[in-house]
Amino acid sequence: MSAVHEGRIDSQLRLRSSLGEDEDFPVEFFFRSGEDFLSFERYALDLACGNVLDLGAGVGPHTLALQERGLDVIALEIDGRLSDLQRGRGVRRAVTADFRFWSGPGFDTVLMLMNGLGPVGTLRGLARFLEHAPRLLSPGGQLLVDAAEAIPEPVGAPPDVAGSDSPWPPAGEYGGQAWIELSFEDLVGRPFRELYVDLETLLRYATDAGWRAGIAFEGEQGAYLARLTRP
Repeated sequence: MSAVHEGRIDSQLRLRSSLGEDEDFPVEFFFRSGEDFLSFERYALDLACGNVLDLGAGVGPHTLALQERGLDVIALEIDGRLSDLQRGRGVRRAVTADFRFWSGPGFDTVLMLMNGLGPVGTLRGLARFLEHAPRLLSPGGQLLVDAAEAIPEPVGAPPDVAGSDSPWPPAGEYGGQAWIELSFEDLVGRPFRELYVDLETLLRYATDAGWRAGIAFEGEQGAYLARLTRP
C-alpha cells in the first residue's frame, strides 16, 4: 500500500481466487474517497452514527470520510503497518488488534465494508464472529456489513493448500469459502481463507445467533449491505 505514497499510483495488486475470479486492482483503488466510493459504501456511511468502529479499516478511507463528518471513529486493523499508514493519512484513532478477540467500549455503529465479513474465512468463523460481535456494540447499536454472493467456478486450489490437486471447492462445501492469494510485483503472499456469504445464509446465521437482521441496500450481482442489531 505504500506504493501510492511513493508515487507508483499505477501499481497493480493481483488477487488469485480458488473461485476462479482472478482480478487486478489499481493500488489507488484502496485510497479512494468521496464520489469515488461505491454506492453501497456511500449509503453505509450515511447510516453510520454515534461513535463508530471501522473494523478491517484497511488504509482508512471510510474512517477519514466519517472523521470529516465529525464522528468519533476508531480504525481497527490486524496489521500494524496498516495502522501506521492510517495515522500517516490523518486517522486520529488507529488500533492494531485481532478483531476476533478484541473488545473495546460499546460502539453505536460497527462498520465492515469491502466484503467486510471476508476475514472470518468460513461459515464456522462467521458463527463465532456473530457470537463475539455483541461485545462491540452499545445498547441499540448497529452492525453494517457488505458482502456479495460467490458464484464459484471449480478450479485447482492455490499452492500450499492440502489437496491442492483436487477441484476446488470440494464437493459438498459451501461455495463461498474461498482461498485467496495476493501478490504485488514480485511479492507473493501466503494463501488465506476469505468468506463470500450470500444474503440468505447470512440472515439465517444471524437469526440463529440472536440478531435482528435485514437488508439495507441491494446492488448488482448479488451484492448487498446488511444491517444487524440486537433485540
